[in-house]
Amino acid sequence: MIALSTTFLIFIFILQQTPIQSVSSPSCTPQQIHLSLSDGYASDSSSSSLRVIFHTKEECKTAYIILADSQNRRQKITATSVELFEESFRGGSYSTYIHTFDFPKLSAYQIYRYWCYATGDFLPEYQGPFLFYPPSPNYVQGIDTKVVMFGDLDASTEGMTTVNALTDLARTNFTQISAYIHLGDIAYNLSSQSGKRGDSYMNTVQPFAASIPYMVTAGNHEDFNNFSNFNARFKMPLYEKSQNHYHSYNIGNMHFVSFNLELILHDSQLKKYMLDWLEKDLAEAVLNRDKQPWIIAYSHRPIYCSHKDKDCRKNPSRFKDFEDVLLKYNVDLLVGGHVHFYERMLPIKYGAVTPFQVLPNDENYNHIVNPESPVYLLQGMAGHRGDKANPKRIYKGKAFTVKVDKAYSYAALQSSNSTHLLVENFRSDNGSLNDYFYIIKSNNREYQALAFDFMDLGDESSQARVSVFIGIFLCISIFFL
Repeated sequence: MIALSTTFLIFIFILQQTPIQSVSSPSCTPQQIHLSLSDGYASDSSSSSLRVIFHTKEECKTAYIILADSQNRRQKITATSVELFEESFRGGSYSTYIHTFDFPKLSAYQIYRYWCYATGDFLPEYQGPFLFYPPSPNYVQGIDTKVVMFGDLDASTEGMTTVNALTDLARTNFTQISAYIHLGDIAYNLSSQSGKRGDSYMNTVQPFAASIPYMVTAGNHEDFNNFSNFNARFKMPLYEKSQNHYHSYNIGNMHFVSFNLELILHDSQLKKYMLDWLEKDLAEAVLNRDKQPWIIAYSHRPIYCSHKDKDCRKNPSRFKDFEDVLLKYNVDLLVGGHVHFYERMLPIKYGAVTPFQVLPNDENYNHIVNPESPVYLLQGMAGHRGDKANPKRIYKGKAFTVKVDKAYSYAALQSSNSTHLLVENFRSDNGSLNDYFYIIKSNNREYQALAFDFMDLGDESSQARVSVFIGIFLCISIFFL
């Protein structure tokens, strides 16, 4: 019965290509609807609550959300805040009413529906239903943690290749993906056309942003008027403390930490403050590595890349203090955007490749075993206006570069244990896999247990491998005794 109910709800979700909307004056029609993880997913909490934000063009008499669980039990959620955001541009003024809703604690990995309502002069105007599937801030046995990451995306002809791919992915796999993470440079720009481009972009991505938590970090194209438009539109975890410039959260067995290196370039006095926060957060994350064994950091500007872009030359030195902290706390992966290519790199420490184990015949380094420093990934190739994918020339890369690609794409991170983190990169135009690699930790107990589980005791070669493992185990035991 539960499986049938779930299938039925997913079927409804796929059918709803365009959200239902009441026929009335558009002034109070909810728009730009998007989910995000709330403070409940921050490193110091364990409450699985989500946040919804929508906009209206005018001040409305009432605004609320109807939330329904998988048993169709419904509750009315009132706004946590309603804020008028106004900004002046050369081309005119901009204003919007931003409604923020914080859901109560939800049951992880259950299908929910919600409708967004606002009342103007006539009947309530609404959009919905939207379906979502809240992840857990803690690891749940048997459930993979999976997120999708991409940078530098708008709703232009070029960007729509990825927008459409992400929309289709959300419609068919929204119960398998815990978050979409946008690595900055959103809409090119949120503040362009006197703010209207930001509105258009957020309405375009609403089909996926309203059903999968849409997590963001700021890029250089968000810096207008001290990031005002960006900070008004989004409320990431720890928003009251950081105004979206830094935050962290847990999803399943992964700890994510975001920091805005763009802000440091604007005001160097903030560098120490952000570094102190980053060190404190990662120190706590390391203590909790039995719960979240994977630590993934991301920012818009990358620390390492190989392109002739000046950032690839300057960033290793100007962000060295941040690299020091990532190294100190054994961060597994750092993902950046900004440079409009896909580049996969090896483990790096101060510009040089650090040791890791290489599997036999693994010429493409698809398995990075026990790396001694973070692996770096550049994912700035989601697509934006004027940035053509095909005419680009592939650059050679440095000694730490494994692959460079110029196709519009997005990355997916997935793990179900403490031993293997899978990173894949998919083409946006056809969904094909164009690169992948594993980060593998074979020096922990779970890996050793899995090694025994996978062995078939029925053949002599397997028995020999078991004997070797037993011998190693006995030697280690005798040594420590």
